[in-house]
Amino acid sequence: MSGDPRVLIYGASGYTGKLIAECLAQRQVPFYFAGRTRSRLEEALRIVEERHDGAVPATIVSANNTVEELLPWFEKVDVVINVAGPFMQVSWPVVEACLQANCHYLDTTGEQDWTLAIAEKYGDAFAEKNLLLCPANSYMWAAGALAAEVVLESPGVDTVDLVYQIDNALPSEASTKSFLRMQGNAETQYYLEQFEFKSWPHDVAFTVTVPNKAQPLLALPWGGACEPIWFSRDERVRNCRVLTAFGDEIVNNVVQVVKTFTEQSKGMTQEEKEELTNKFGEEMTSEEPPKDSRDLHRTVIVCRGQGRQVTTQFDLSLNAPYTFTGEICAEGAERLLDGRLKAAGFQSPAVAFGHRELLEVFHELGYTNLPK
Repeated sequence: MSGDPRVLIYGASGYTGKLIAECLAQRQVPFYFAGRTRSRLEEALRIVEERHDGAVPATIVSANNTVEELLPWFEKVDVVINVAGPFMQVSWPVVEACLQANCHYLDTTGEQDWTLAIAEKYGDAFAEKNLLLCPANSYMWAAGALAAEVVLESPGVDTVDLVYQIDNALPSEASTKSFLRMQGNAETQYYLEQFEFKSWPHDVAFTVTVPNKAQPLLALPWGGACEPIWFSRDERVRNCRVLTAFGDEIVNNVVQVVKTFTEQSKGMTQEEKEELTNKFGEEMTSEEPPKDSRDLHRTVIVCRGQGRQVTTQFDLSLNAPYTFTGEICAEGAERLLDGRLKAAGFQSPAVAFGHRELLEVFHELGYTNLPK
């Protein structure tokens, strides 16, 4: 694929932006490598070229995070991949500019409240223009959506229960900030029960079991996940819960941080609370992690399904989950450019592009298993 770029990565200089750029380059898809600071973009692109072992089809663009500055660049492309977070804090202009410029919107969020907010504000408007509004093109929470769609193929299943388990987790600073701002919020972190949202306790760890570990693990709602938001709009699904086991040490540390945050944030405004969670996130992950490894960073997403007369389970094995985030963004962008969108408006990646088709691609790329 050649010619002028029709894809733009915004927030491209960060950990995830570089992974997406590398995956687009492997597919020979030209793209704009965009963000606010040109020097950071130049340094990030050098890292991408080193990993790619050569030049990549990228054009650097510096633009501030305002509709006015983004719009001229978005009008040049068909797909924007937004990696600038925490999303609820900074990403509203990106979505608005996409709608005005008539381009598809993908992001890599893990923030449940952001996913719900853009669905309510922009879902119908994107659908009317036959545009895709697709958050969480990422390991969390696209992998769970893929597994859940497999489970929901069994007639009668109306309940999905998901656990993400990962070995040697490497959350970036931006991801940590995003999840802490959700984990510290006692009023949200939703699960779906009998078609209605209910709130998880925000400072409690839960015990879970996964088939690849002999001992039970501690897990957190980790912001609630995006699967309950997507399935709240799906008449097949009554109940949906998601928990994440990032390792007992990390989980215990997060619980203590949340309890400290709860005490320190009494009487604060929402803006002040989010400044505090940003501070905690910076303290927890002050350096960018290395690129993940297929042999060291492995994960299983366990999806259990239940109905009146049926129980079923699919265990999605996946390696290098953060690199997988780059792959699913690149795959989605390529499918949009090729006109292979299955459903417009607010959609999960699994519905927008087809869960079986995506699993086939990622299996061939060496990332996932296939359903039996």
